[in-house]
Amino acid sequence: MTDIDAQGALAEYQSLRAEIDSRAKFQQQIVGLQLTLTSAIIAFGLSRPGFLAVLLIVPLSSYLLCGRYAGQRTAMRWTTRYIDEELAPRVPGGLGWGAWSQANRRPARLLDWFLPLLICFPGVSLLALGWTVRLMIAHQAWYTTAGFVIVWVVGLVATGISVYLLVDVLHRPAPGRASASRNAGLPSAPAPRTARPGTPATLASAPPAPGEPVPPVR
Repeated sequence: MTDIDAQGALAEYQSLRAEIDSRAKFQQQIVGLQLTLTSAIIAFGLSRPGFLAVLLIVPLSSYLLCGRYAGQRTAMRWTTRYIDEELAPRVPGGLGWGAWSQANRRPARLLDWFLPLLICFPGVSLLALGWTVRLMIAHQAWYTTAGFVIVWVVGLVATGISVYLLVDVLHRPAPGRASASRNAGLPSAPAPRTARPGTPATLASAPPAPGEPVPPVR
């Protein structure tokens, strides 16, 4: 391991750490936007009885922001895995923070961030869906009722997907490279040669062994 390799790994590590920090800040901005947007929509819809249908926006907007939040967290985990497996061996002494943090994970993940996220994204969506149930049983034209039912069902599906994304982020194992490690040292098989018209099959199937005379092509 040369000093140039170590310096290149350290420079890449600093760049990736800056990327992780920016993604963490973006996550906090997503949570702040979700709280602000949801509070504004719910306050507007409840303050005017005729605009209660506006609450159906909450499940869709919550799903979109929840997907962005889960995507940022997944990207951060991939970056951390790359630092631990690719950059740490190239630095004298290693980069031990990733391995140490994985071995000493906080036991209260369920209470300190998972439950708050459930309330922040799918929780408020279920609340909005519950408030708008009476819109589907109100006495109105059939096409209006059908439209409310379709939008309500779509919001319920989006809420279920939000729950799935958060549970998947909580329980997803770190991305592995078992298959890549198994295939890393295996040489690639040579591509078979295509037989030309009139060429014997033995010539097209494999090249002659070293020292073996090449038969003439007829």
